[in-house]
Amino acid sequence: MDFKTLEEKIDELNHINPNASNASRERYMRLYHLIYEALLEMESKGVIAISPKDKSLSYLEELLINDGPEFSYTFVFWKRFRFWKKYKIGVCVRGLPICRPLTDD
Repeated sequence: MDFKTLEEKIDELNHINPNASNASRERYMRLYHLIYEALLEMESKGVIAISPKDKSLSYLEELLINDGPEFSYTFVFWKRFRFWKKYKIGVCVRGLPICRPLTDD
């Protein structure tokens, strides 16, 4: 997956209401895991950069596998050499995983 497609998938993810129905939640989770797998591949190829102060993508996977975290955790990634558009991915306290553009608020 290239970064442009990744951005489209992130946008699609953020337009799904996972609380609308079980089918919506399943679609949300499938798309989230697709995005996560793409990020793993992109990280291994050096296409994306992760904030050096953050833990790795494998840490996020541990949180997802272990029935959700007791705390919120997110980290920032961006396309290498293009620092003006950053995204965050993570999990909320006992909530859904998130992946969305980083805002200043």
